[in-house]
Amino acid sequence: MACKWKGIIPPVVTLFDEKRGFDWEANDFLADYLIQQGVHGLLYMGSTGEFSSLTSEERKVFAERMVRYVDGRVPVLIGTGSTSLKETIYLSQHAESIGASGVLVVNPFYWKYTDRQLYDYYTSVAKSIRIPLLIYNIPLLTGQDLSPDLVLRLAVEHENIAGIKDTTEKLGHIRQLIRIKEQREDFAVFAAFDDLLLPSLQMGAAGAINGTAVFLPELSVQLFESFHAQQYEETLKANESILKLMAIYELSQPLYIAIKEAVHQLILGRHTALRPPVKECDELEDRIRIFLNKNNIQSYREARNRLVFPKNRK
Repeated sequence: MACKWKGIIPPVVTLFDEKRGFDWEANDFLADYLIQQGVHGLLYMGSTGEFSSLTSEERKVFAERMVRYVDGRVPVLIGTGSTSLKETIYLSQHAESIGASGVLVVNPFYWKYTDRQLYDYYTSVAKSIRIPLLIYNIPLLTGQDLSPDLVLRLAVEHENIAGIKDTTEKLGHIRQLIRIKEQREDFAVFAAFDDLLLPSLQMGAAGAINGTAVFLPELSVQLFESFHAQQYEETLKANESILKLMAIYELSQPLYIAIKEAVHQLILGRHTALRPPVKECDELEDRIRIFLNKNNIQSYREARNRLVFPKNRK
């Protein structure tokens, strides 16, 4: 429980090679780049990381390899949620055994459960590990919104339930979660939608686990750091730039494909493979290029030149 969660934690995409295995070279490079840009942690195997398209063994292999590669430079969260409680506990215990800083656990999806059933679910996972557990609320994909009362009870009764990623557009819901700090001072609430980062910080949020931080981490880090330094002119400037990036989520379905393409163009300088049922799309490549040019983001490519990606680009 030594790690106190705060700041900008990108929900990192998972990069694949032509055989649909893991492209370790690309995944390592992206980790180095994000850390160099000042992020405060990394989340692997979240929704953007395509955990739902991987087997349990693949999730374990990837988590272990990336925790080892990051090597304590920043805290690493591992998404371990599943529809199966047994599998969630299994993956959470594995994350603890490999040295992960904490786990992010989405509520079981497909069926809707009562608050009592969800309480028992999270209690069972929390009791099975000693490292911090962050609750993951994403009603858009689970079909169920976790109530502030449920989260409060979990936070008060379980020390290692350390926070929540609240993927909701309802600022009022985030505000209610932040009020949990009145009874649990160290409880960390993270926004997920980029346009809610600033208003969430103003209400006392710990930071954000937001998609645009995967391909332009500098902006979110700048907003977070300048806000806490009370440099509000810089804060508003960064926020204005971030707001313009929200349109990227409308360019693909699922939305992580557009984020990957931005990573390809801005950071890697080459393409990695997509895992079925998702397929490559030339039109998306063009749409992202137009989007980046429209928002004058090409200048950020200079930052990637501080690292030299291997020359065997595709």
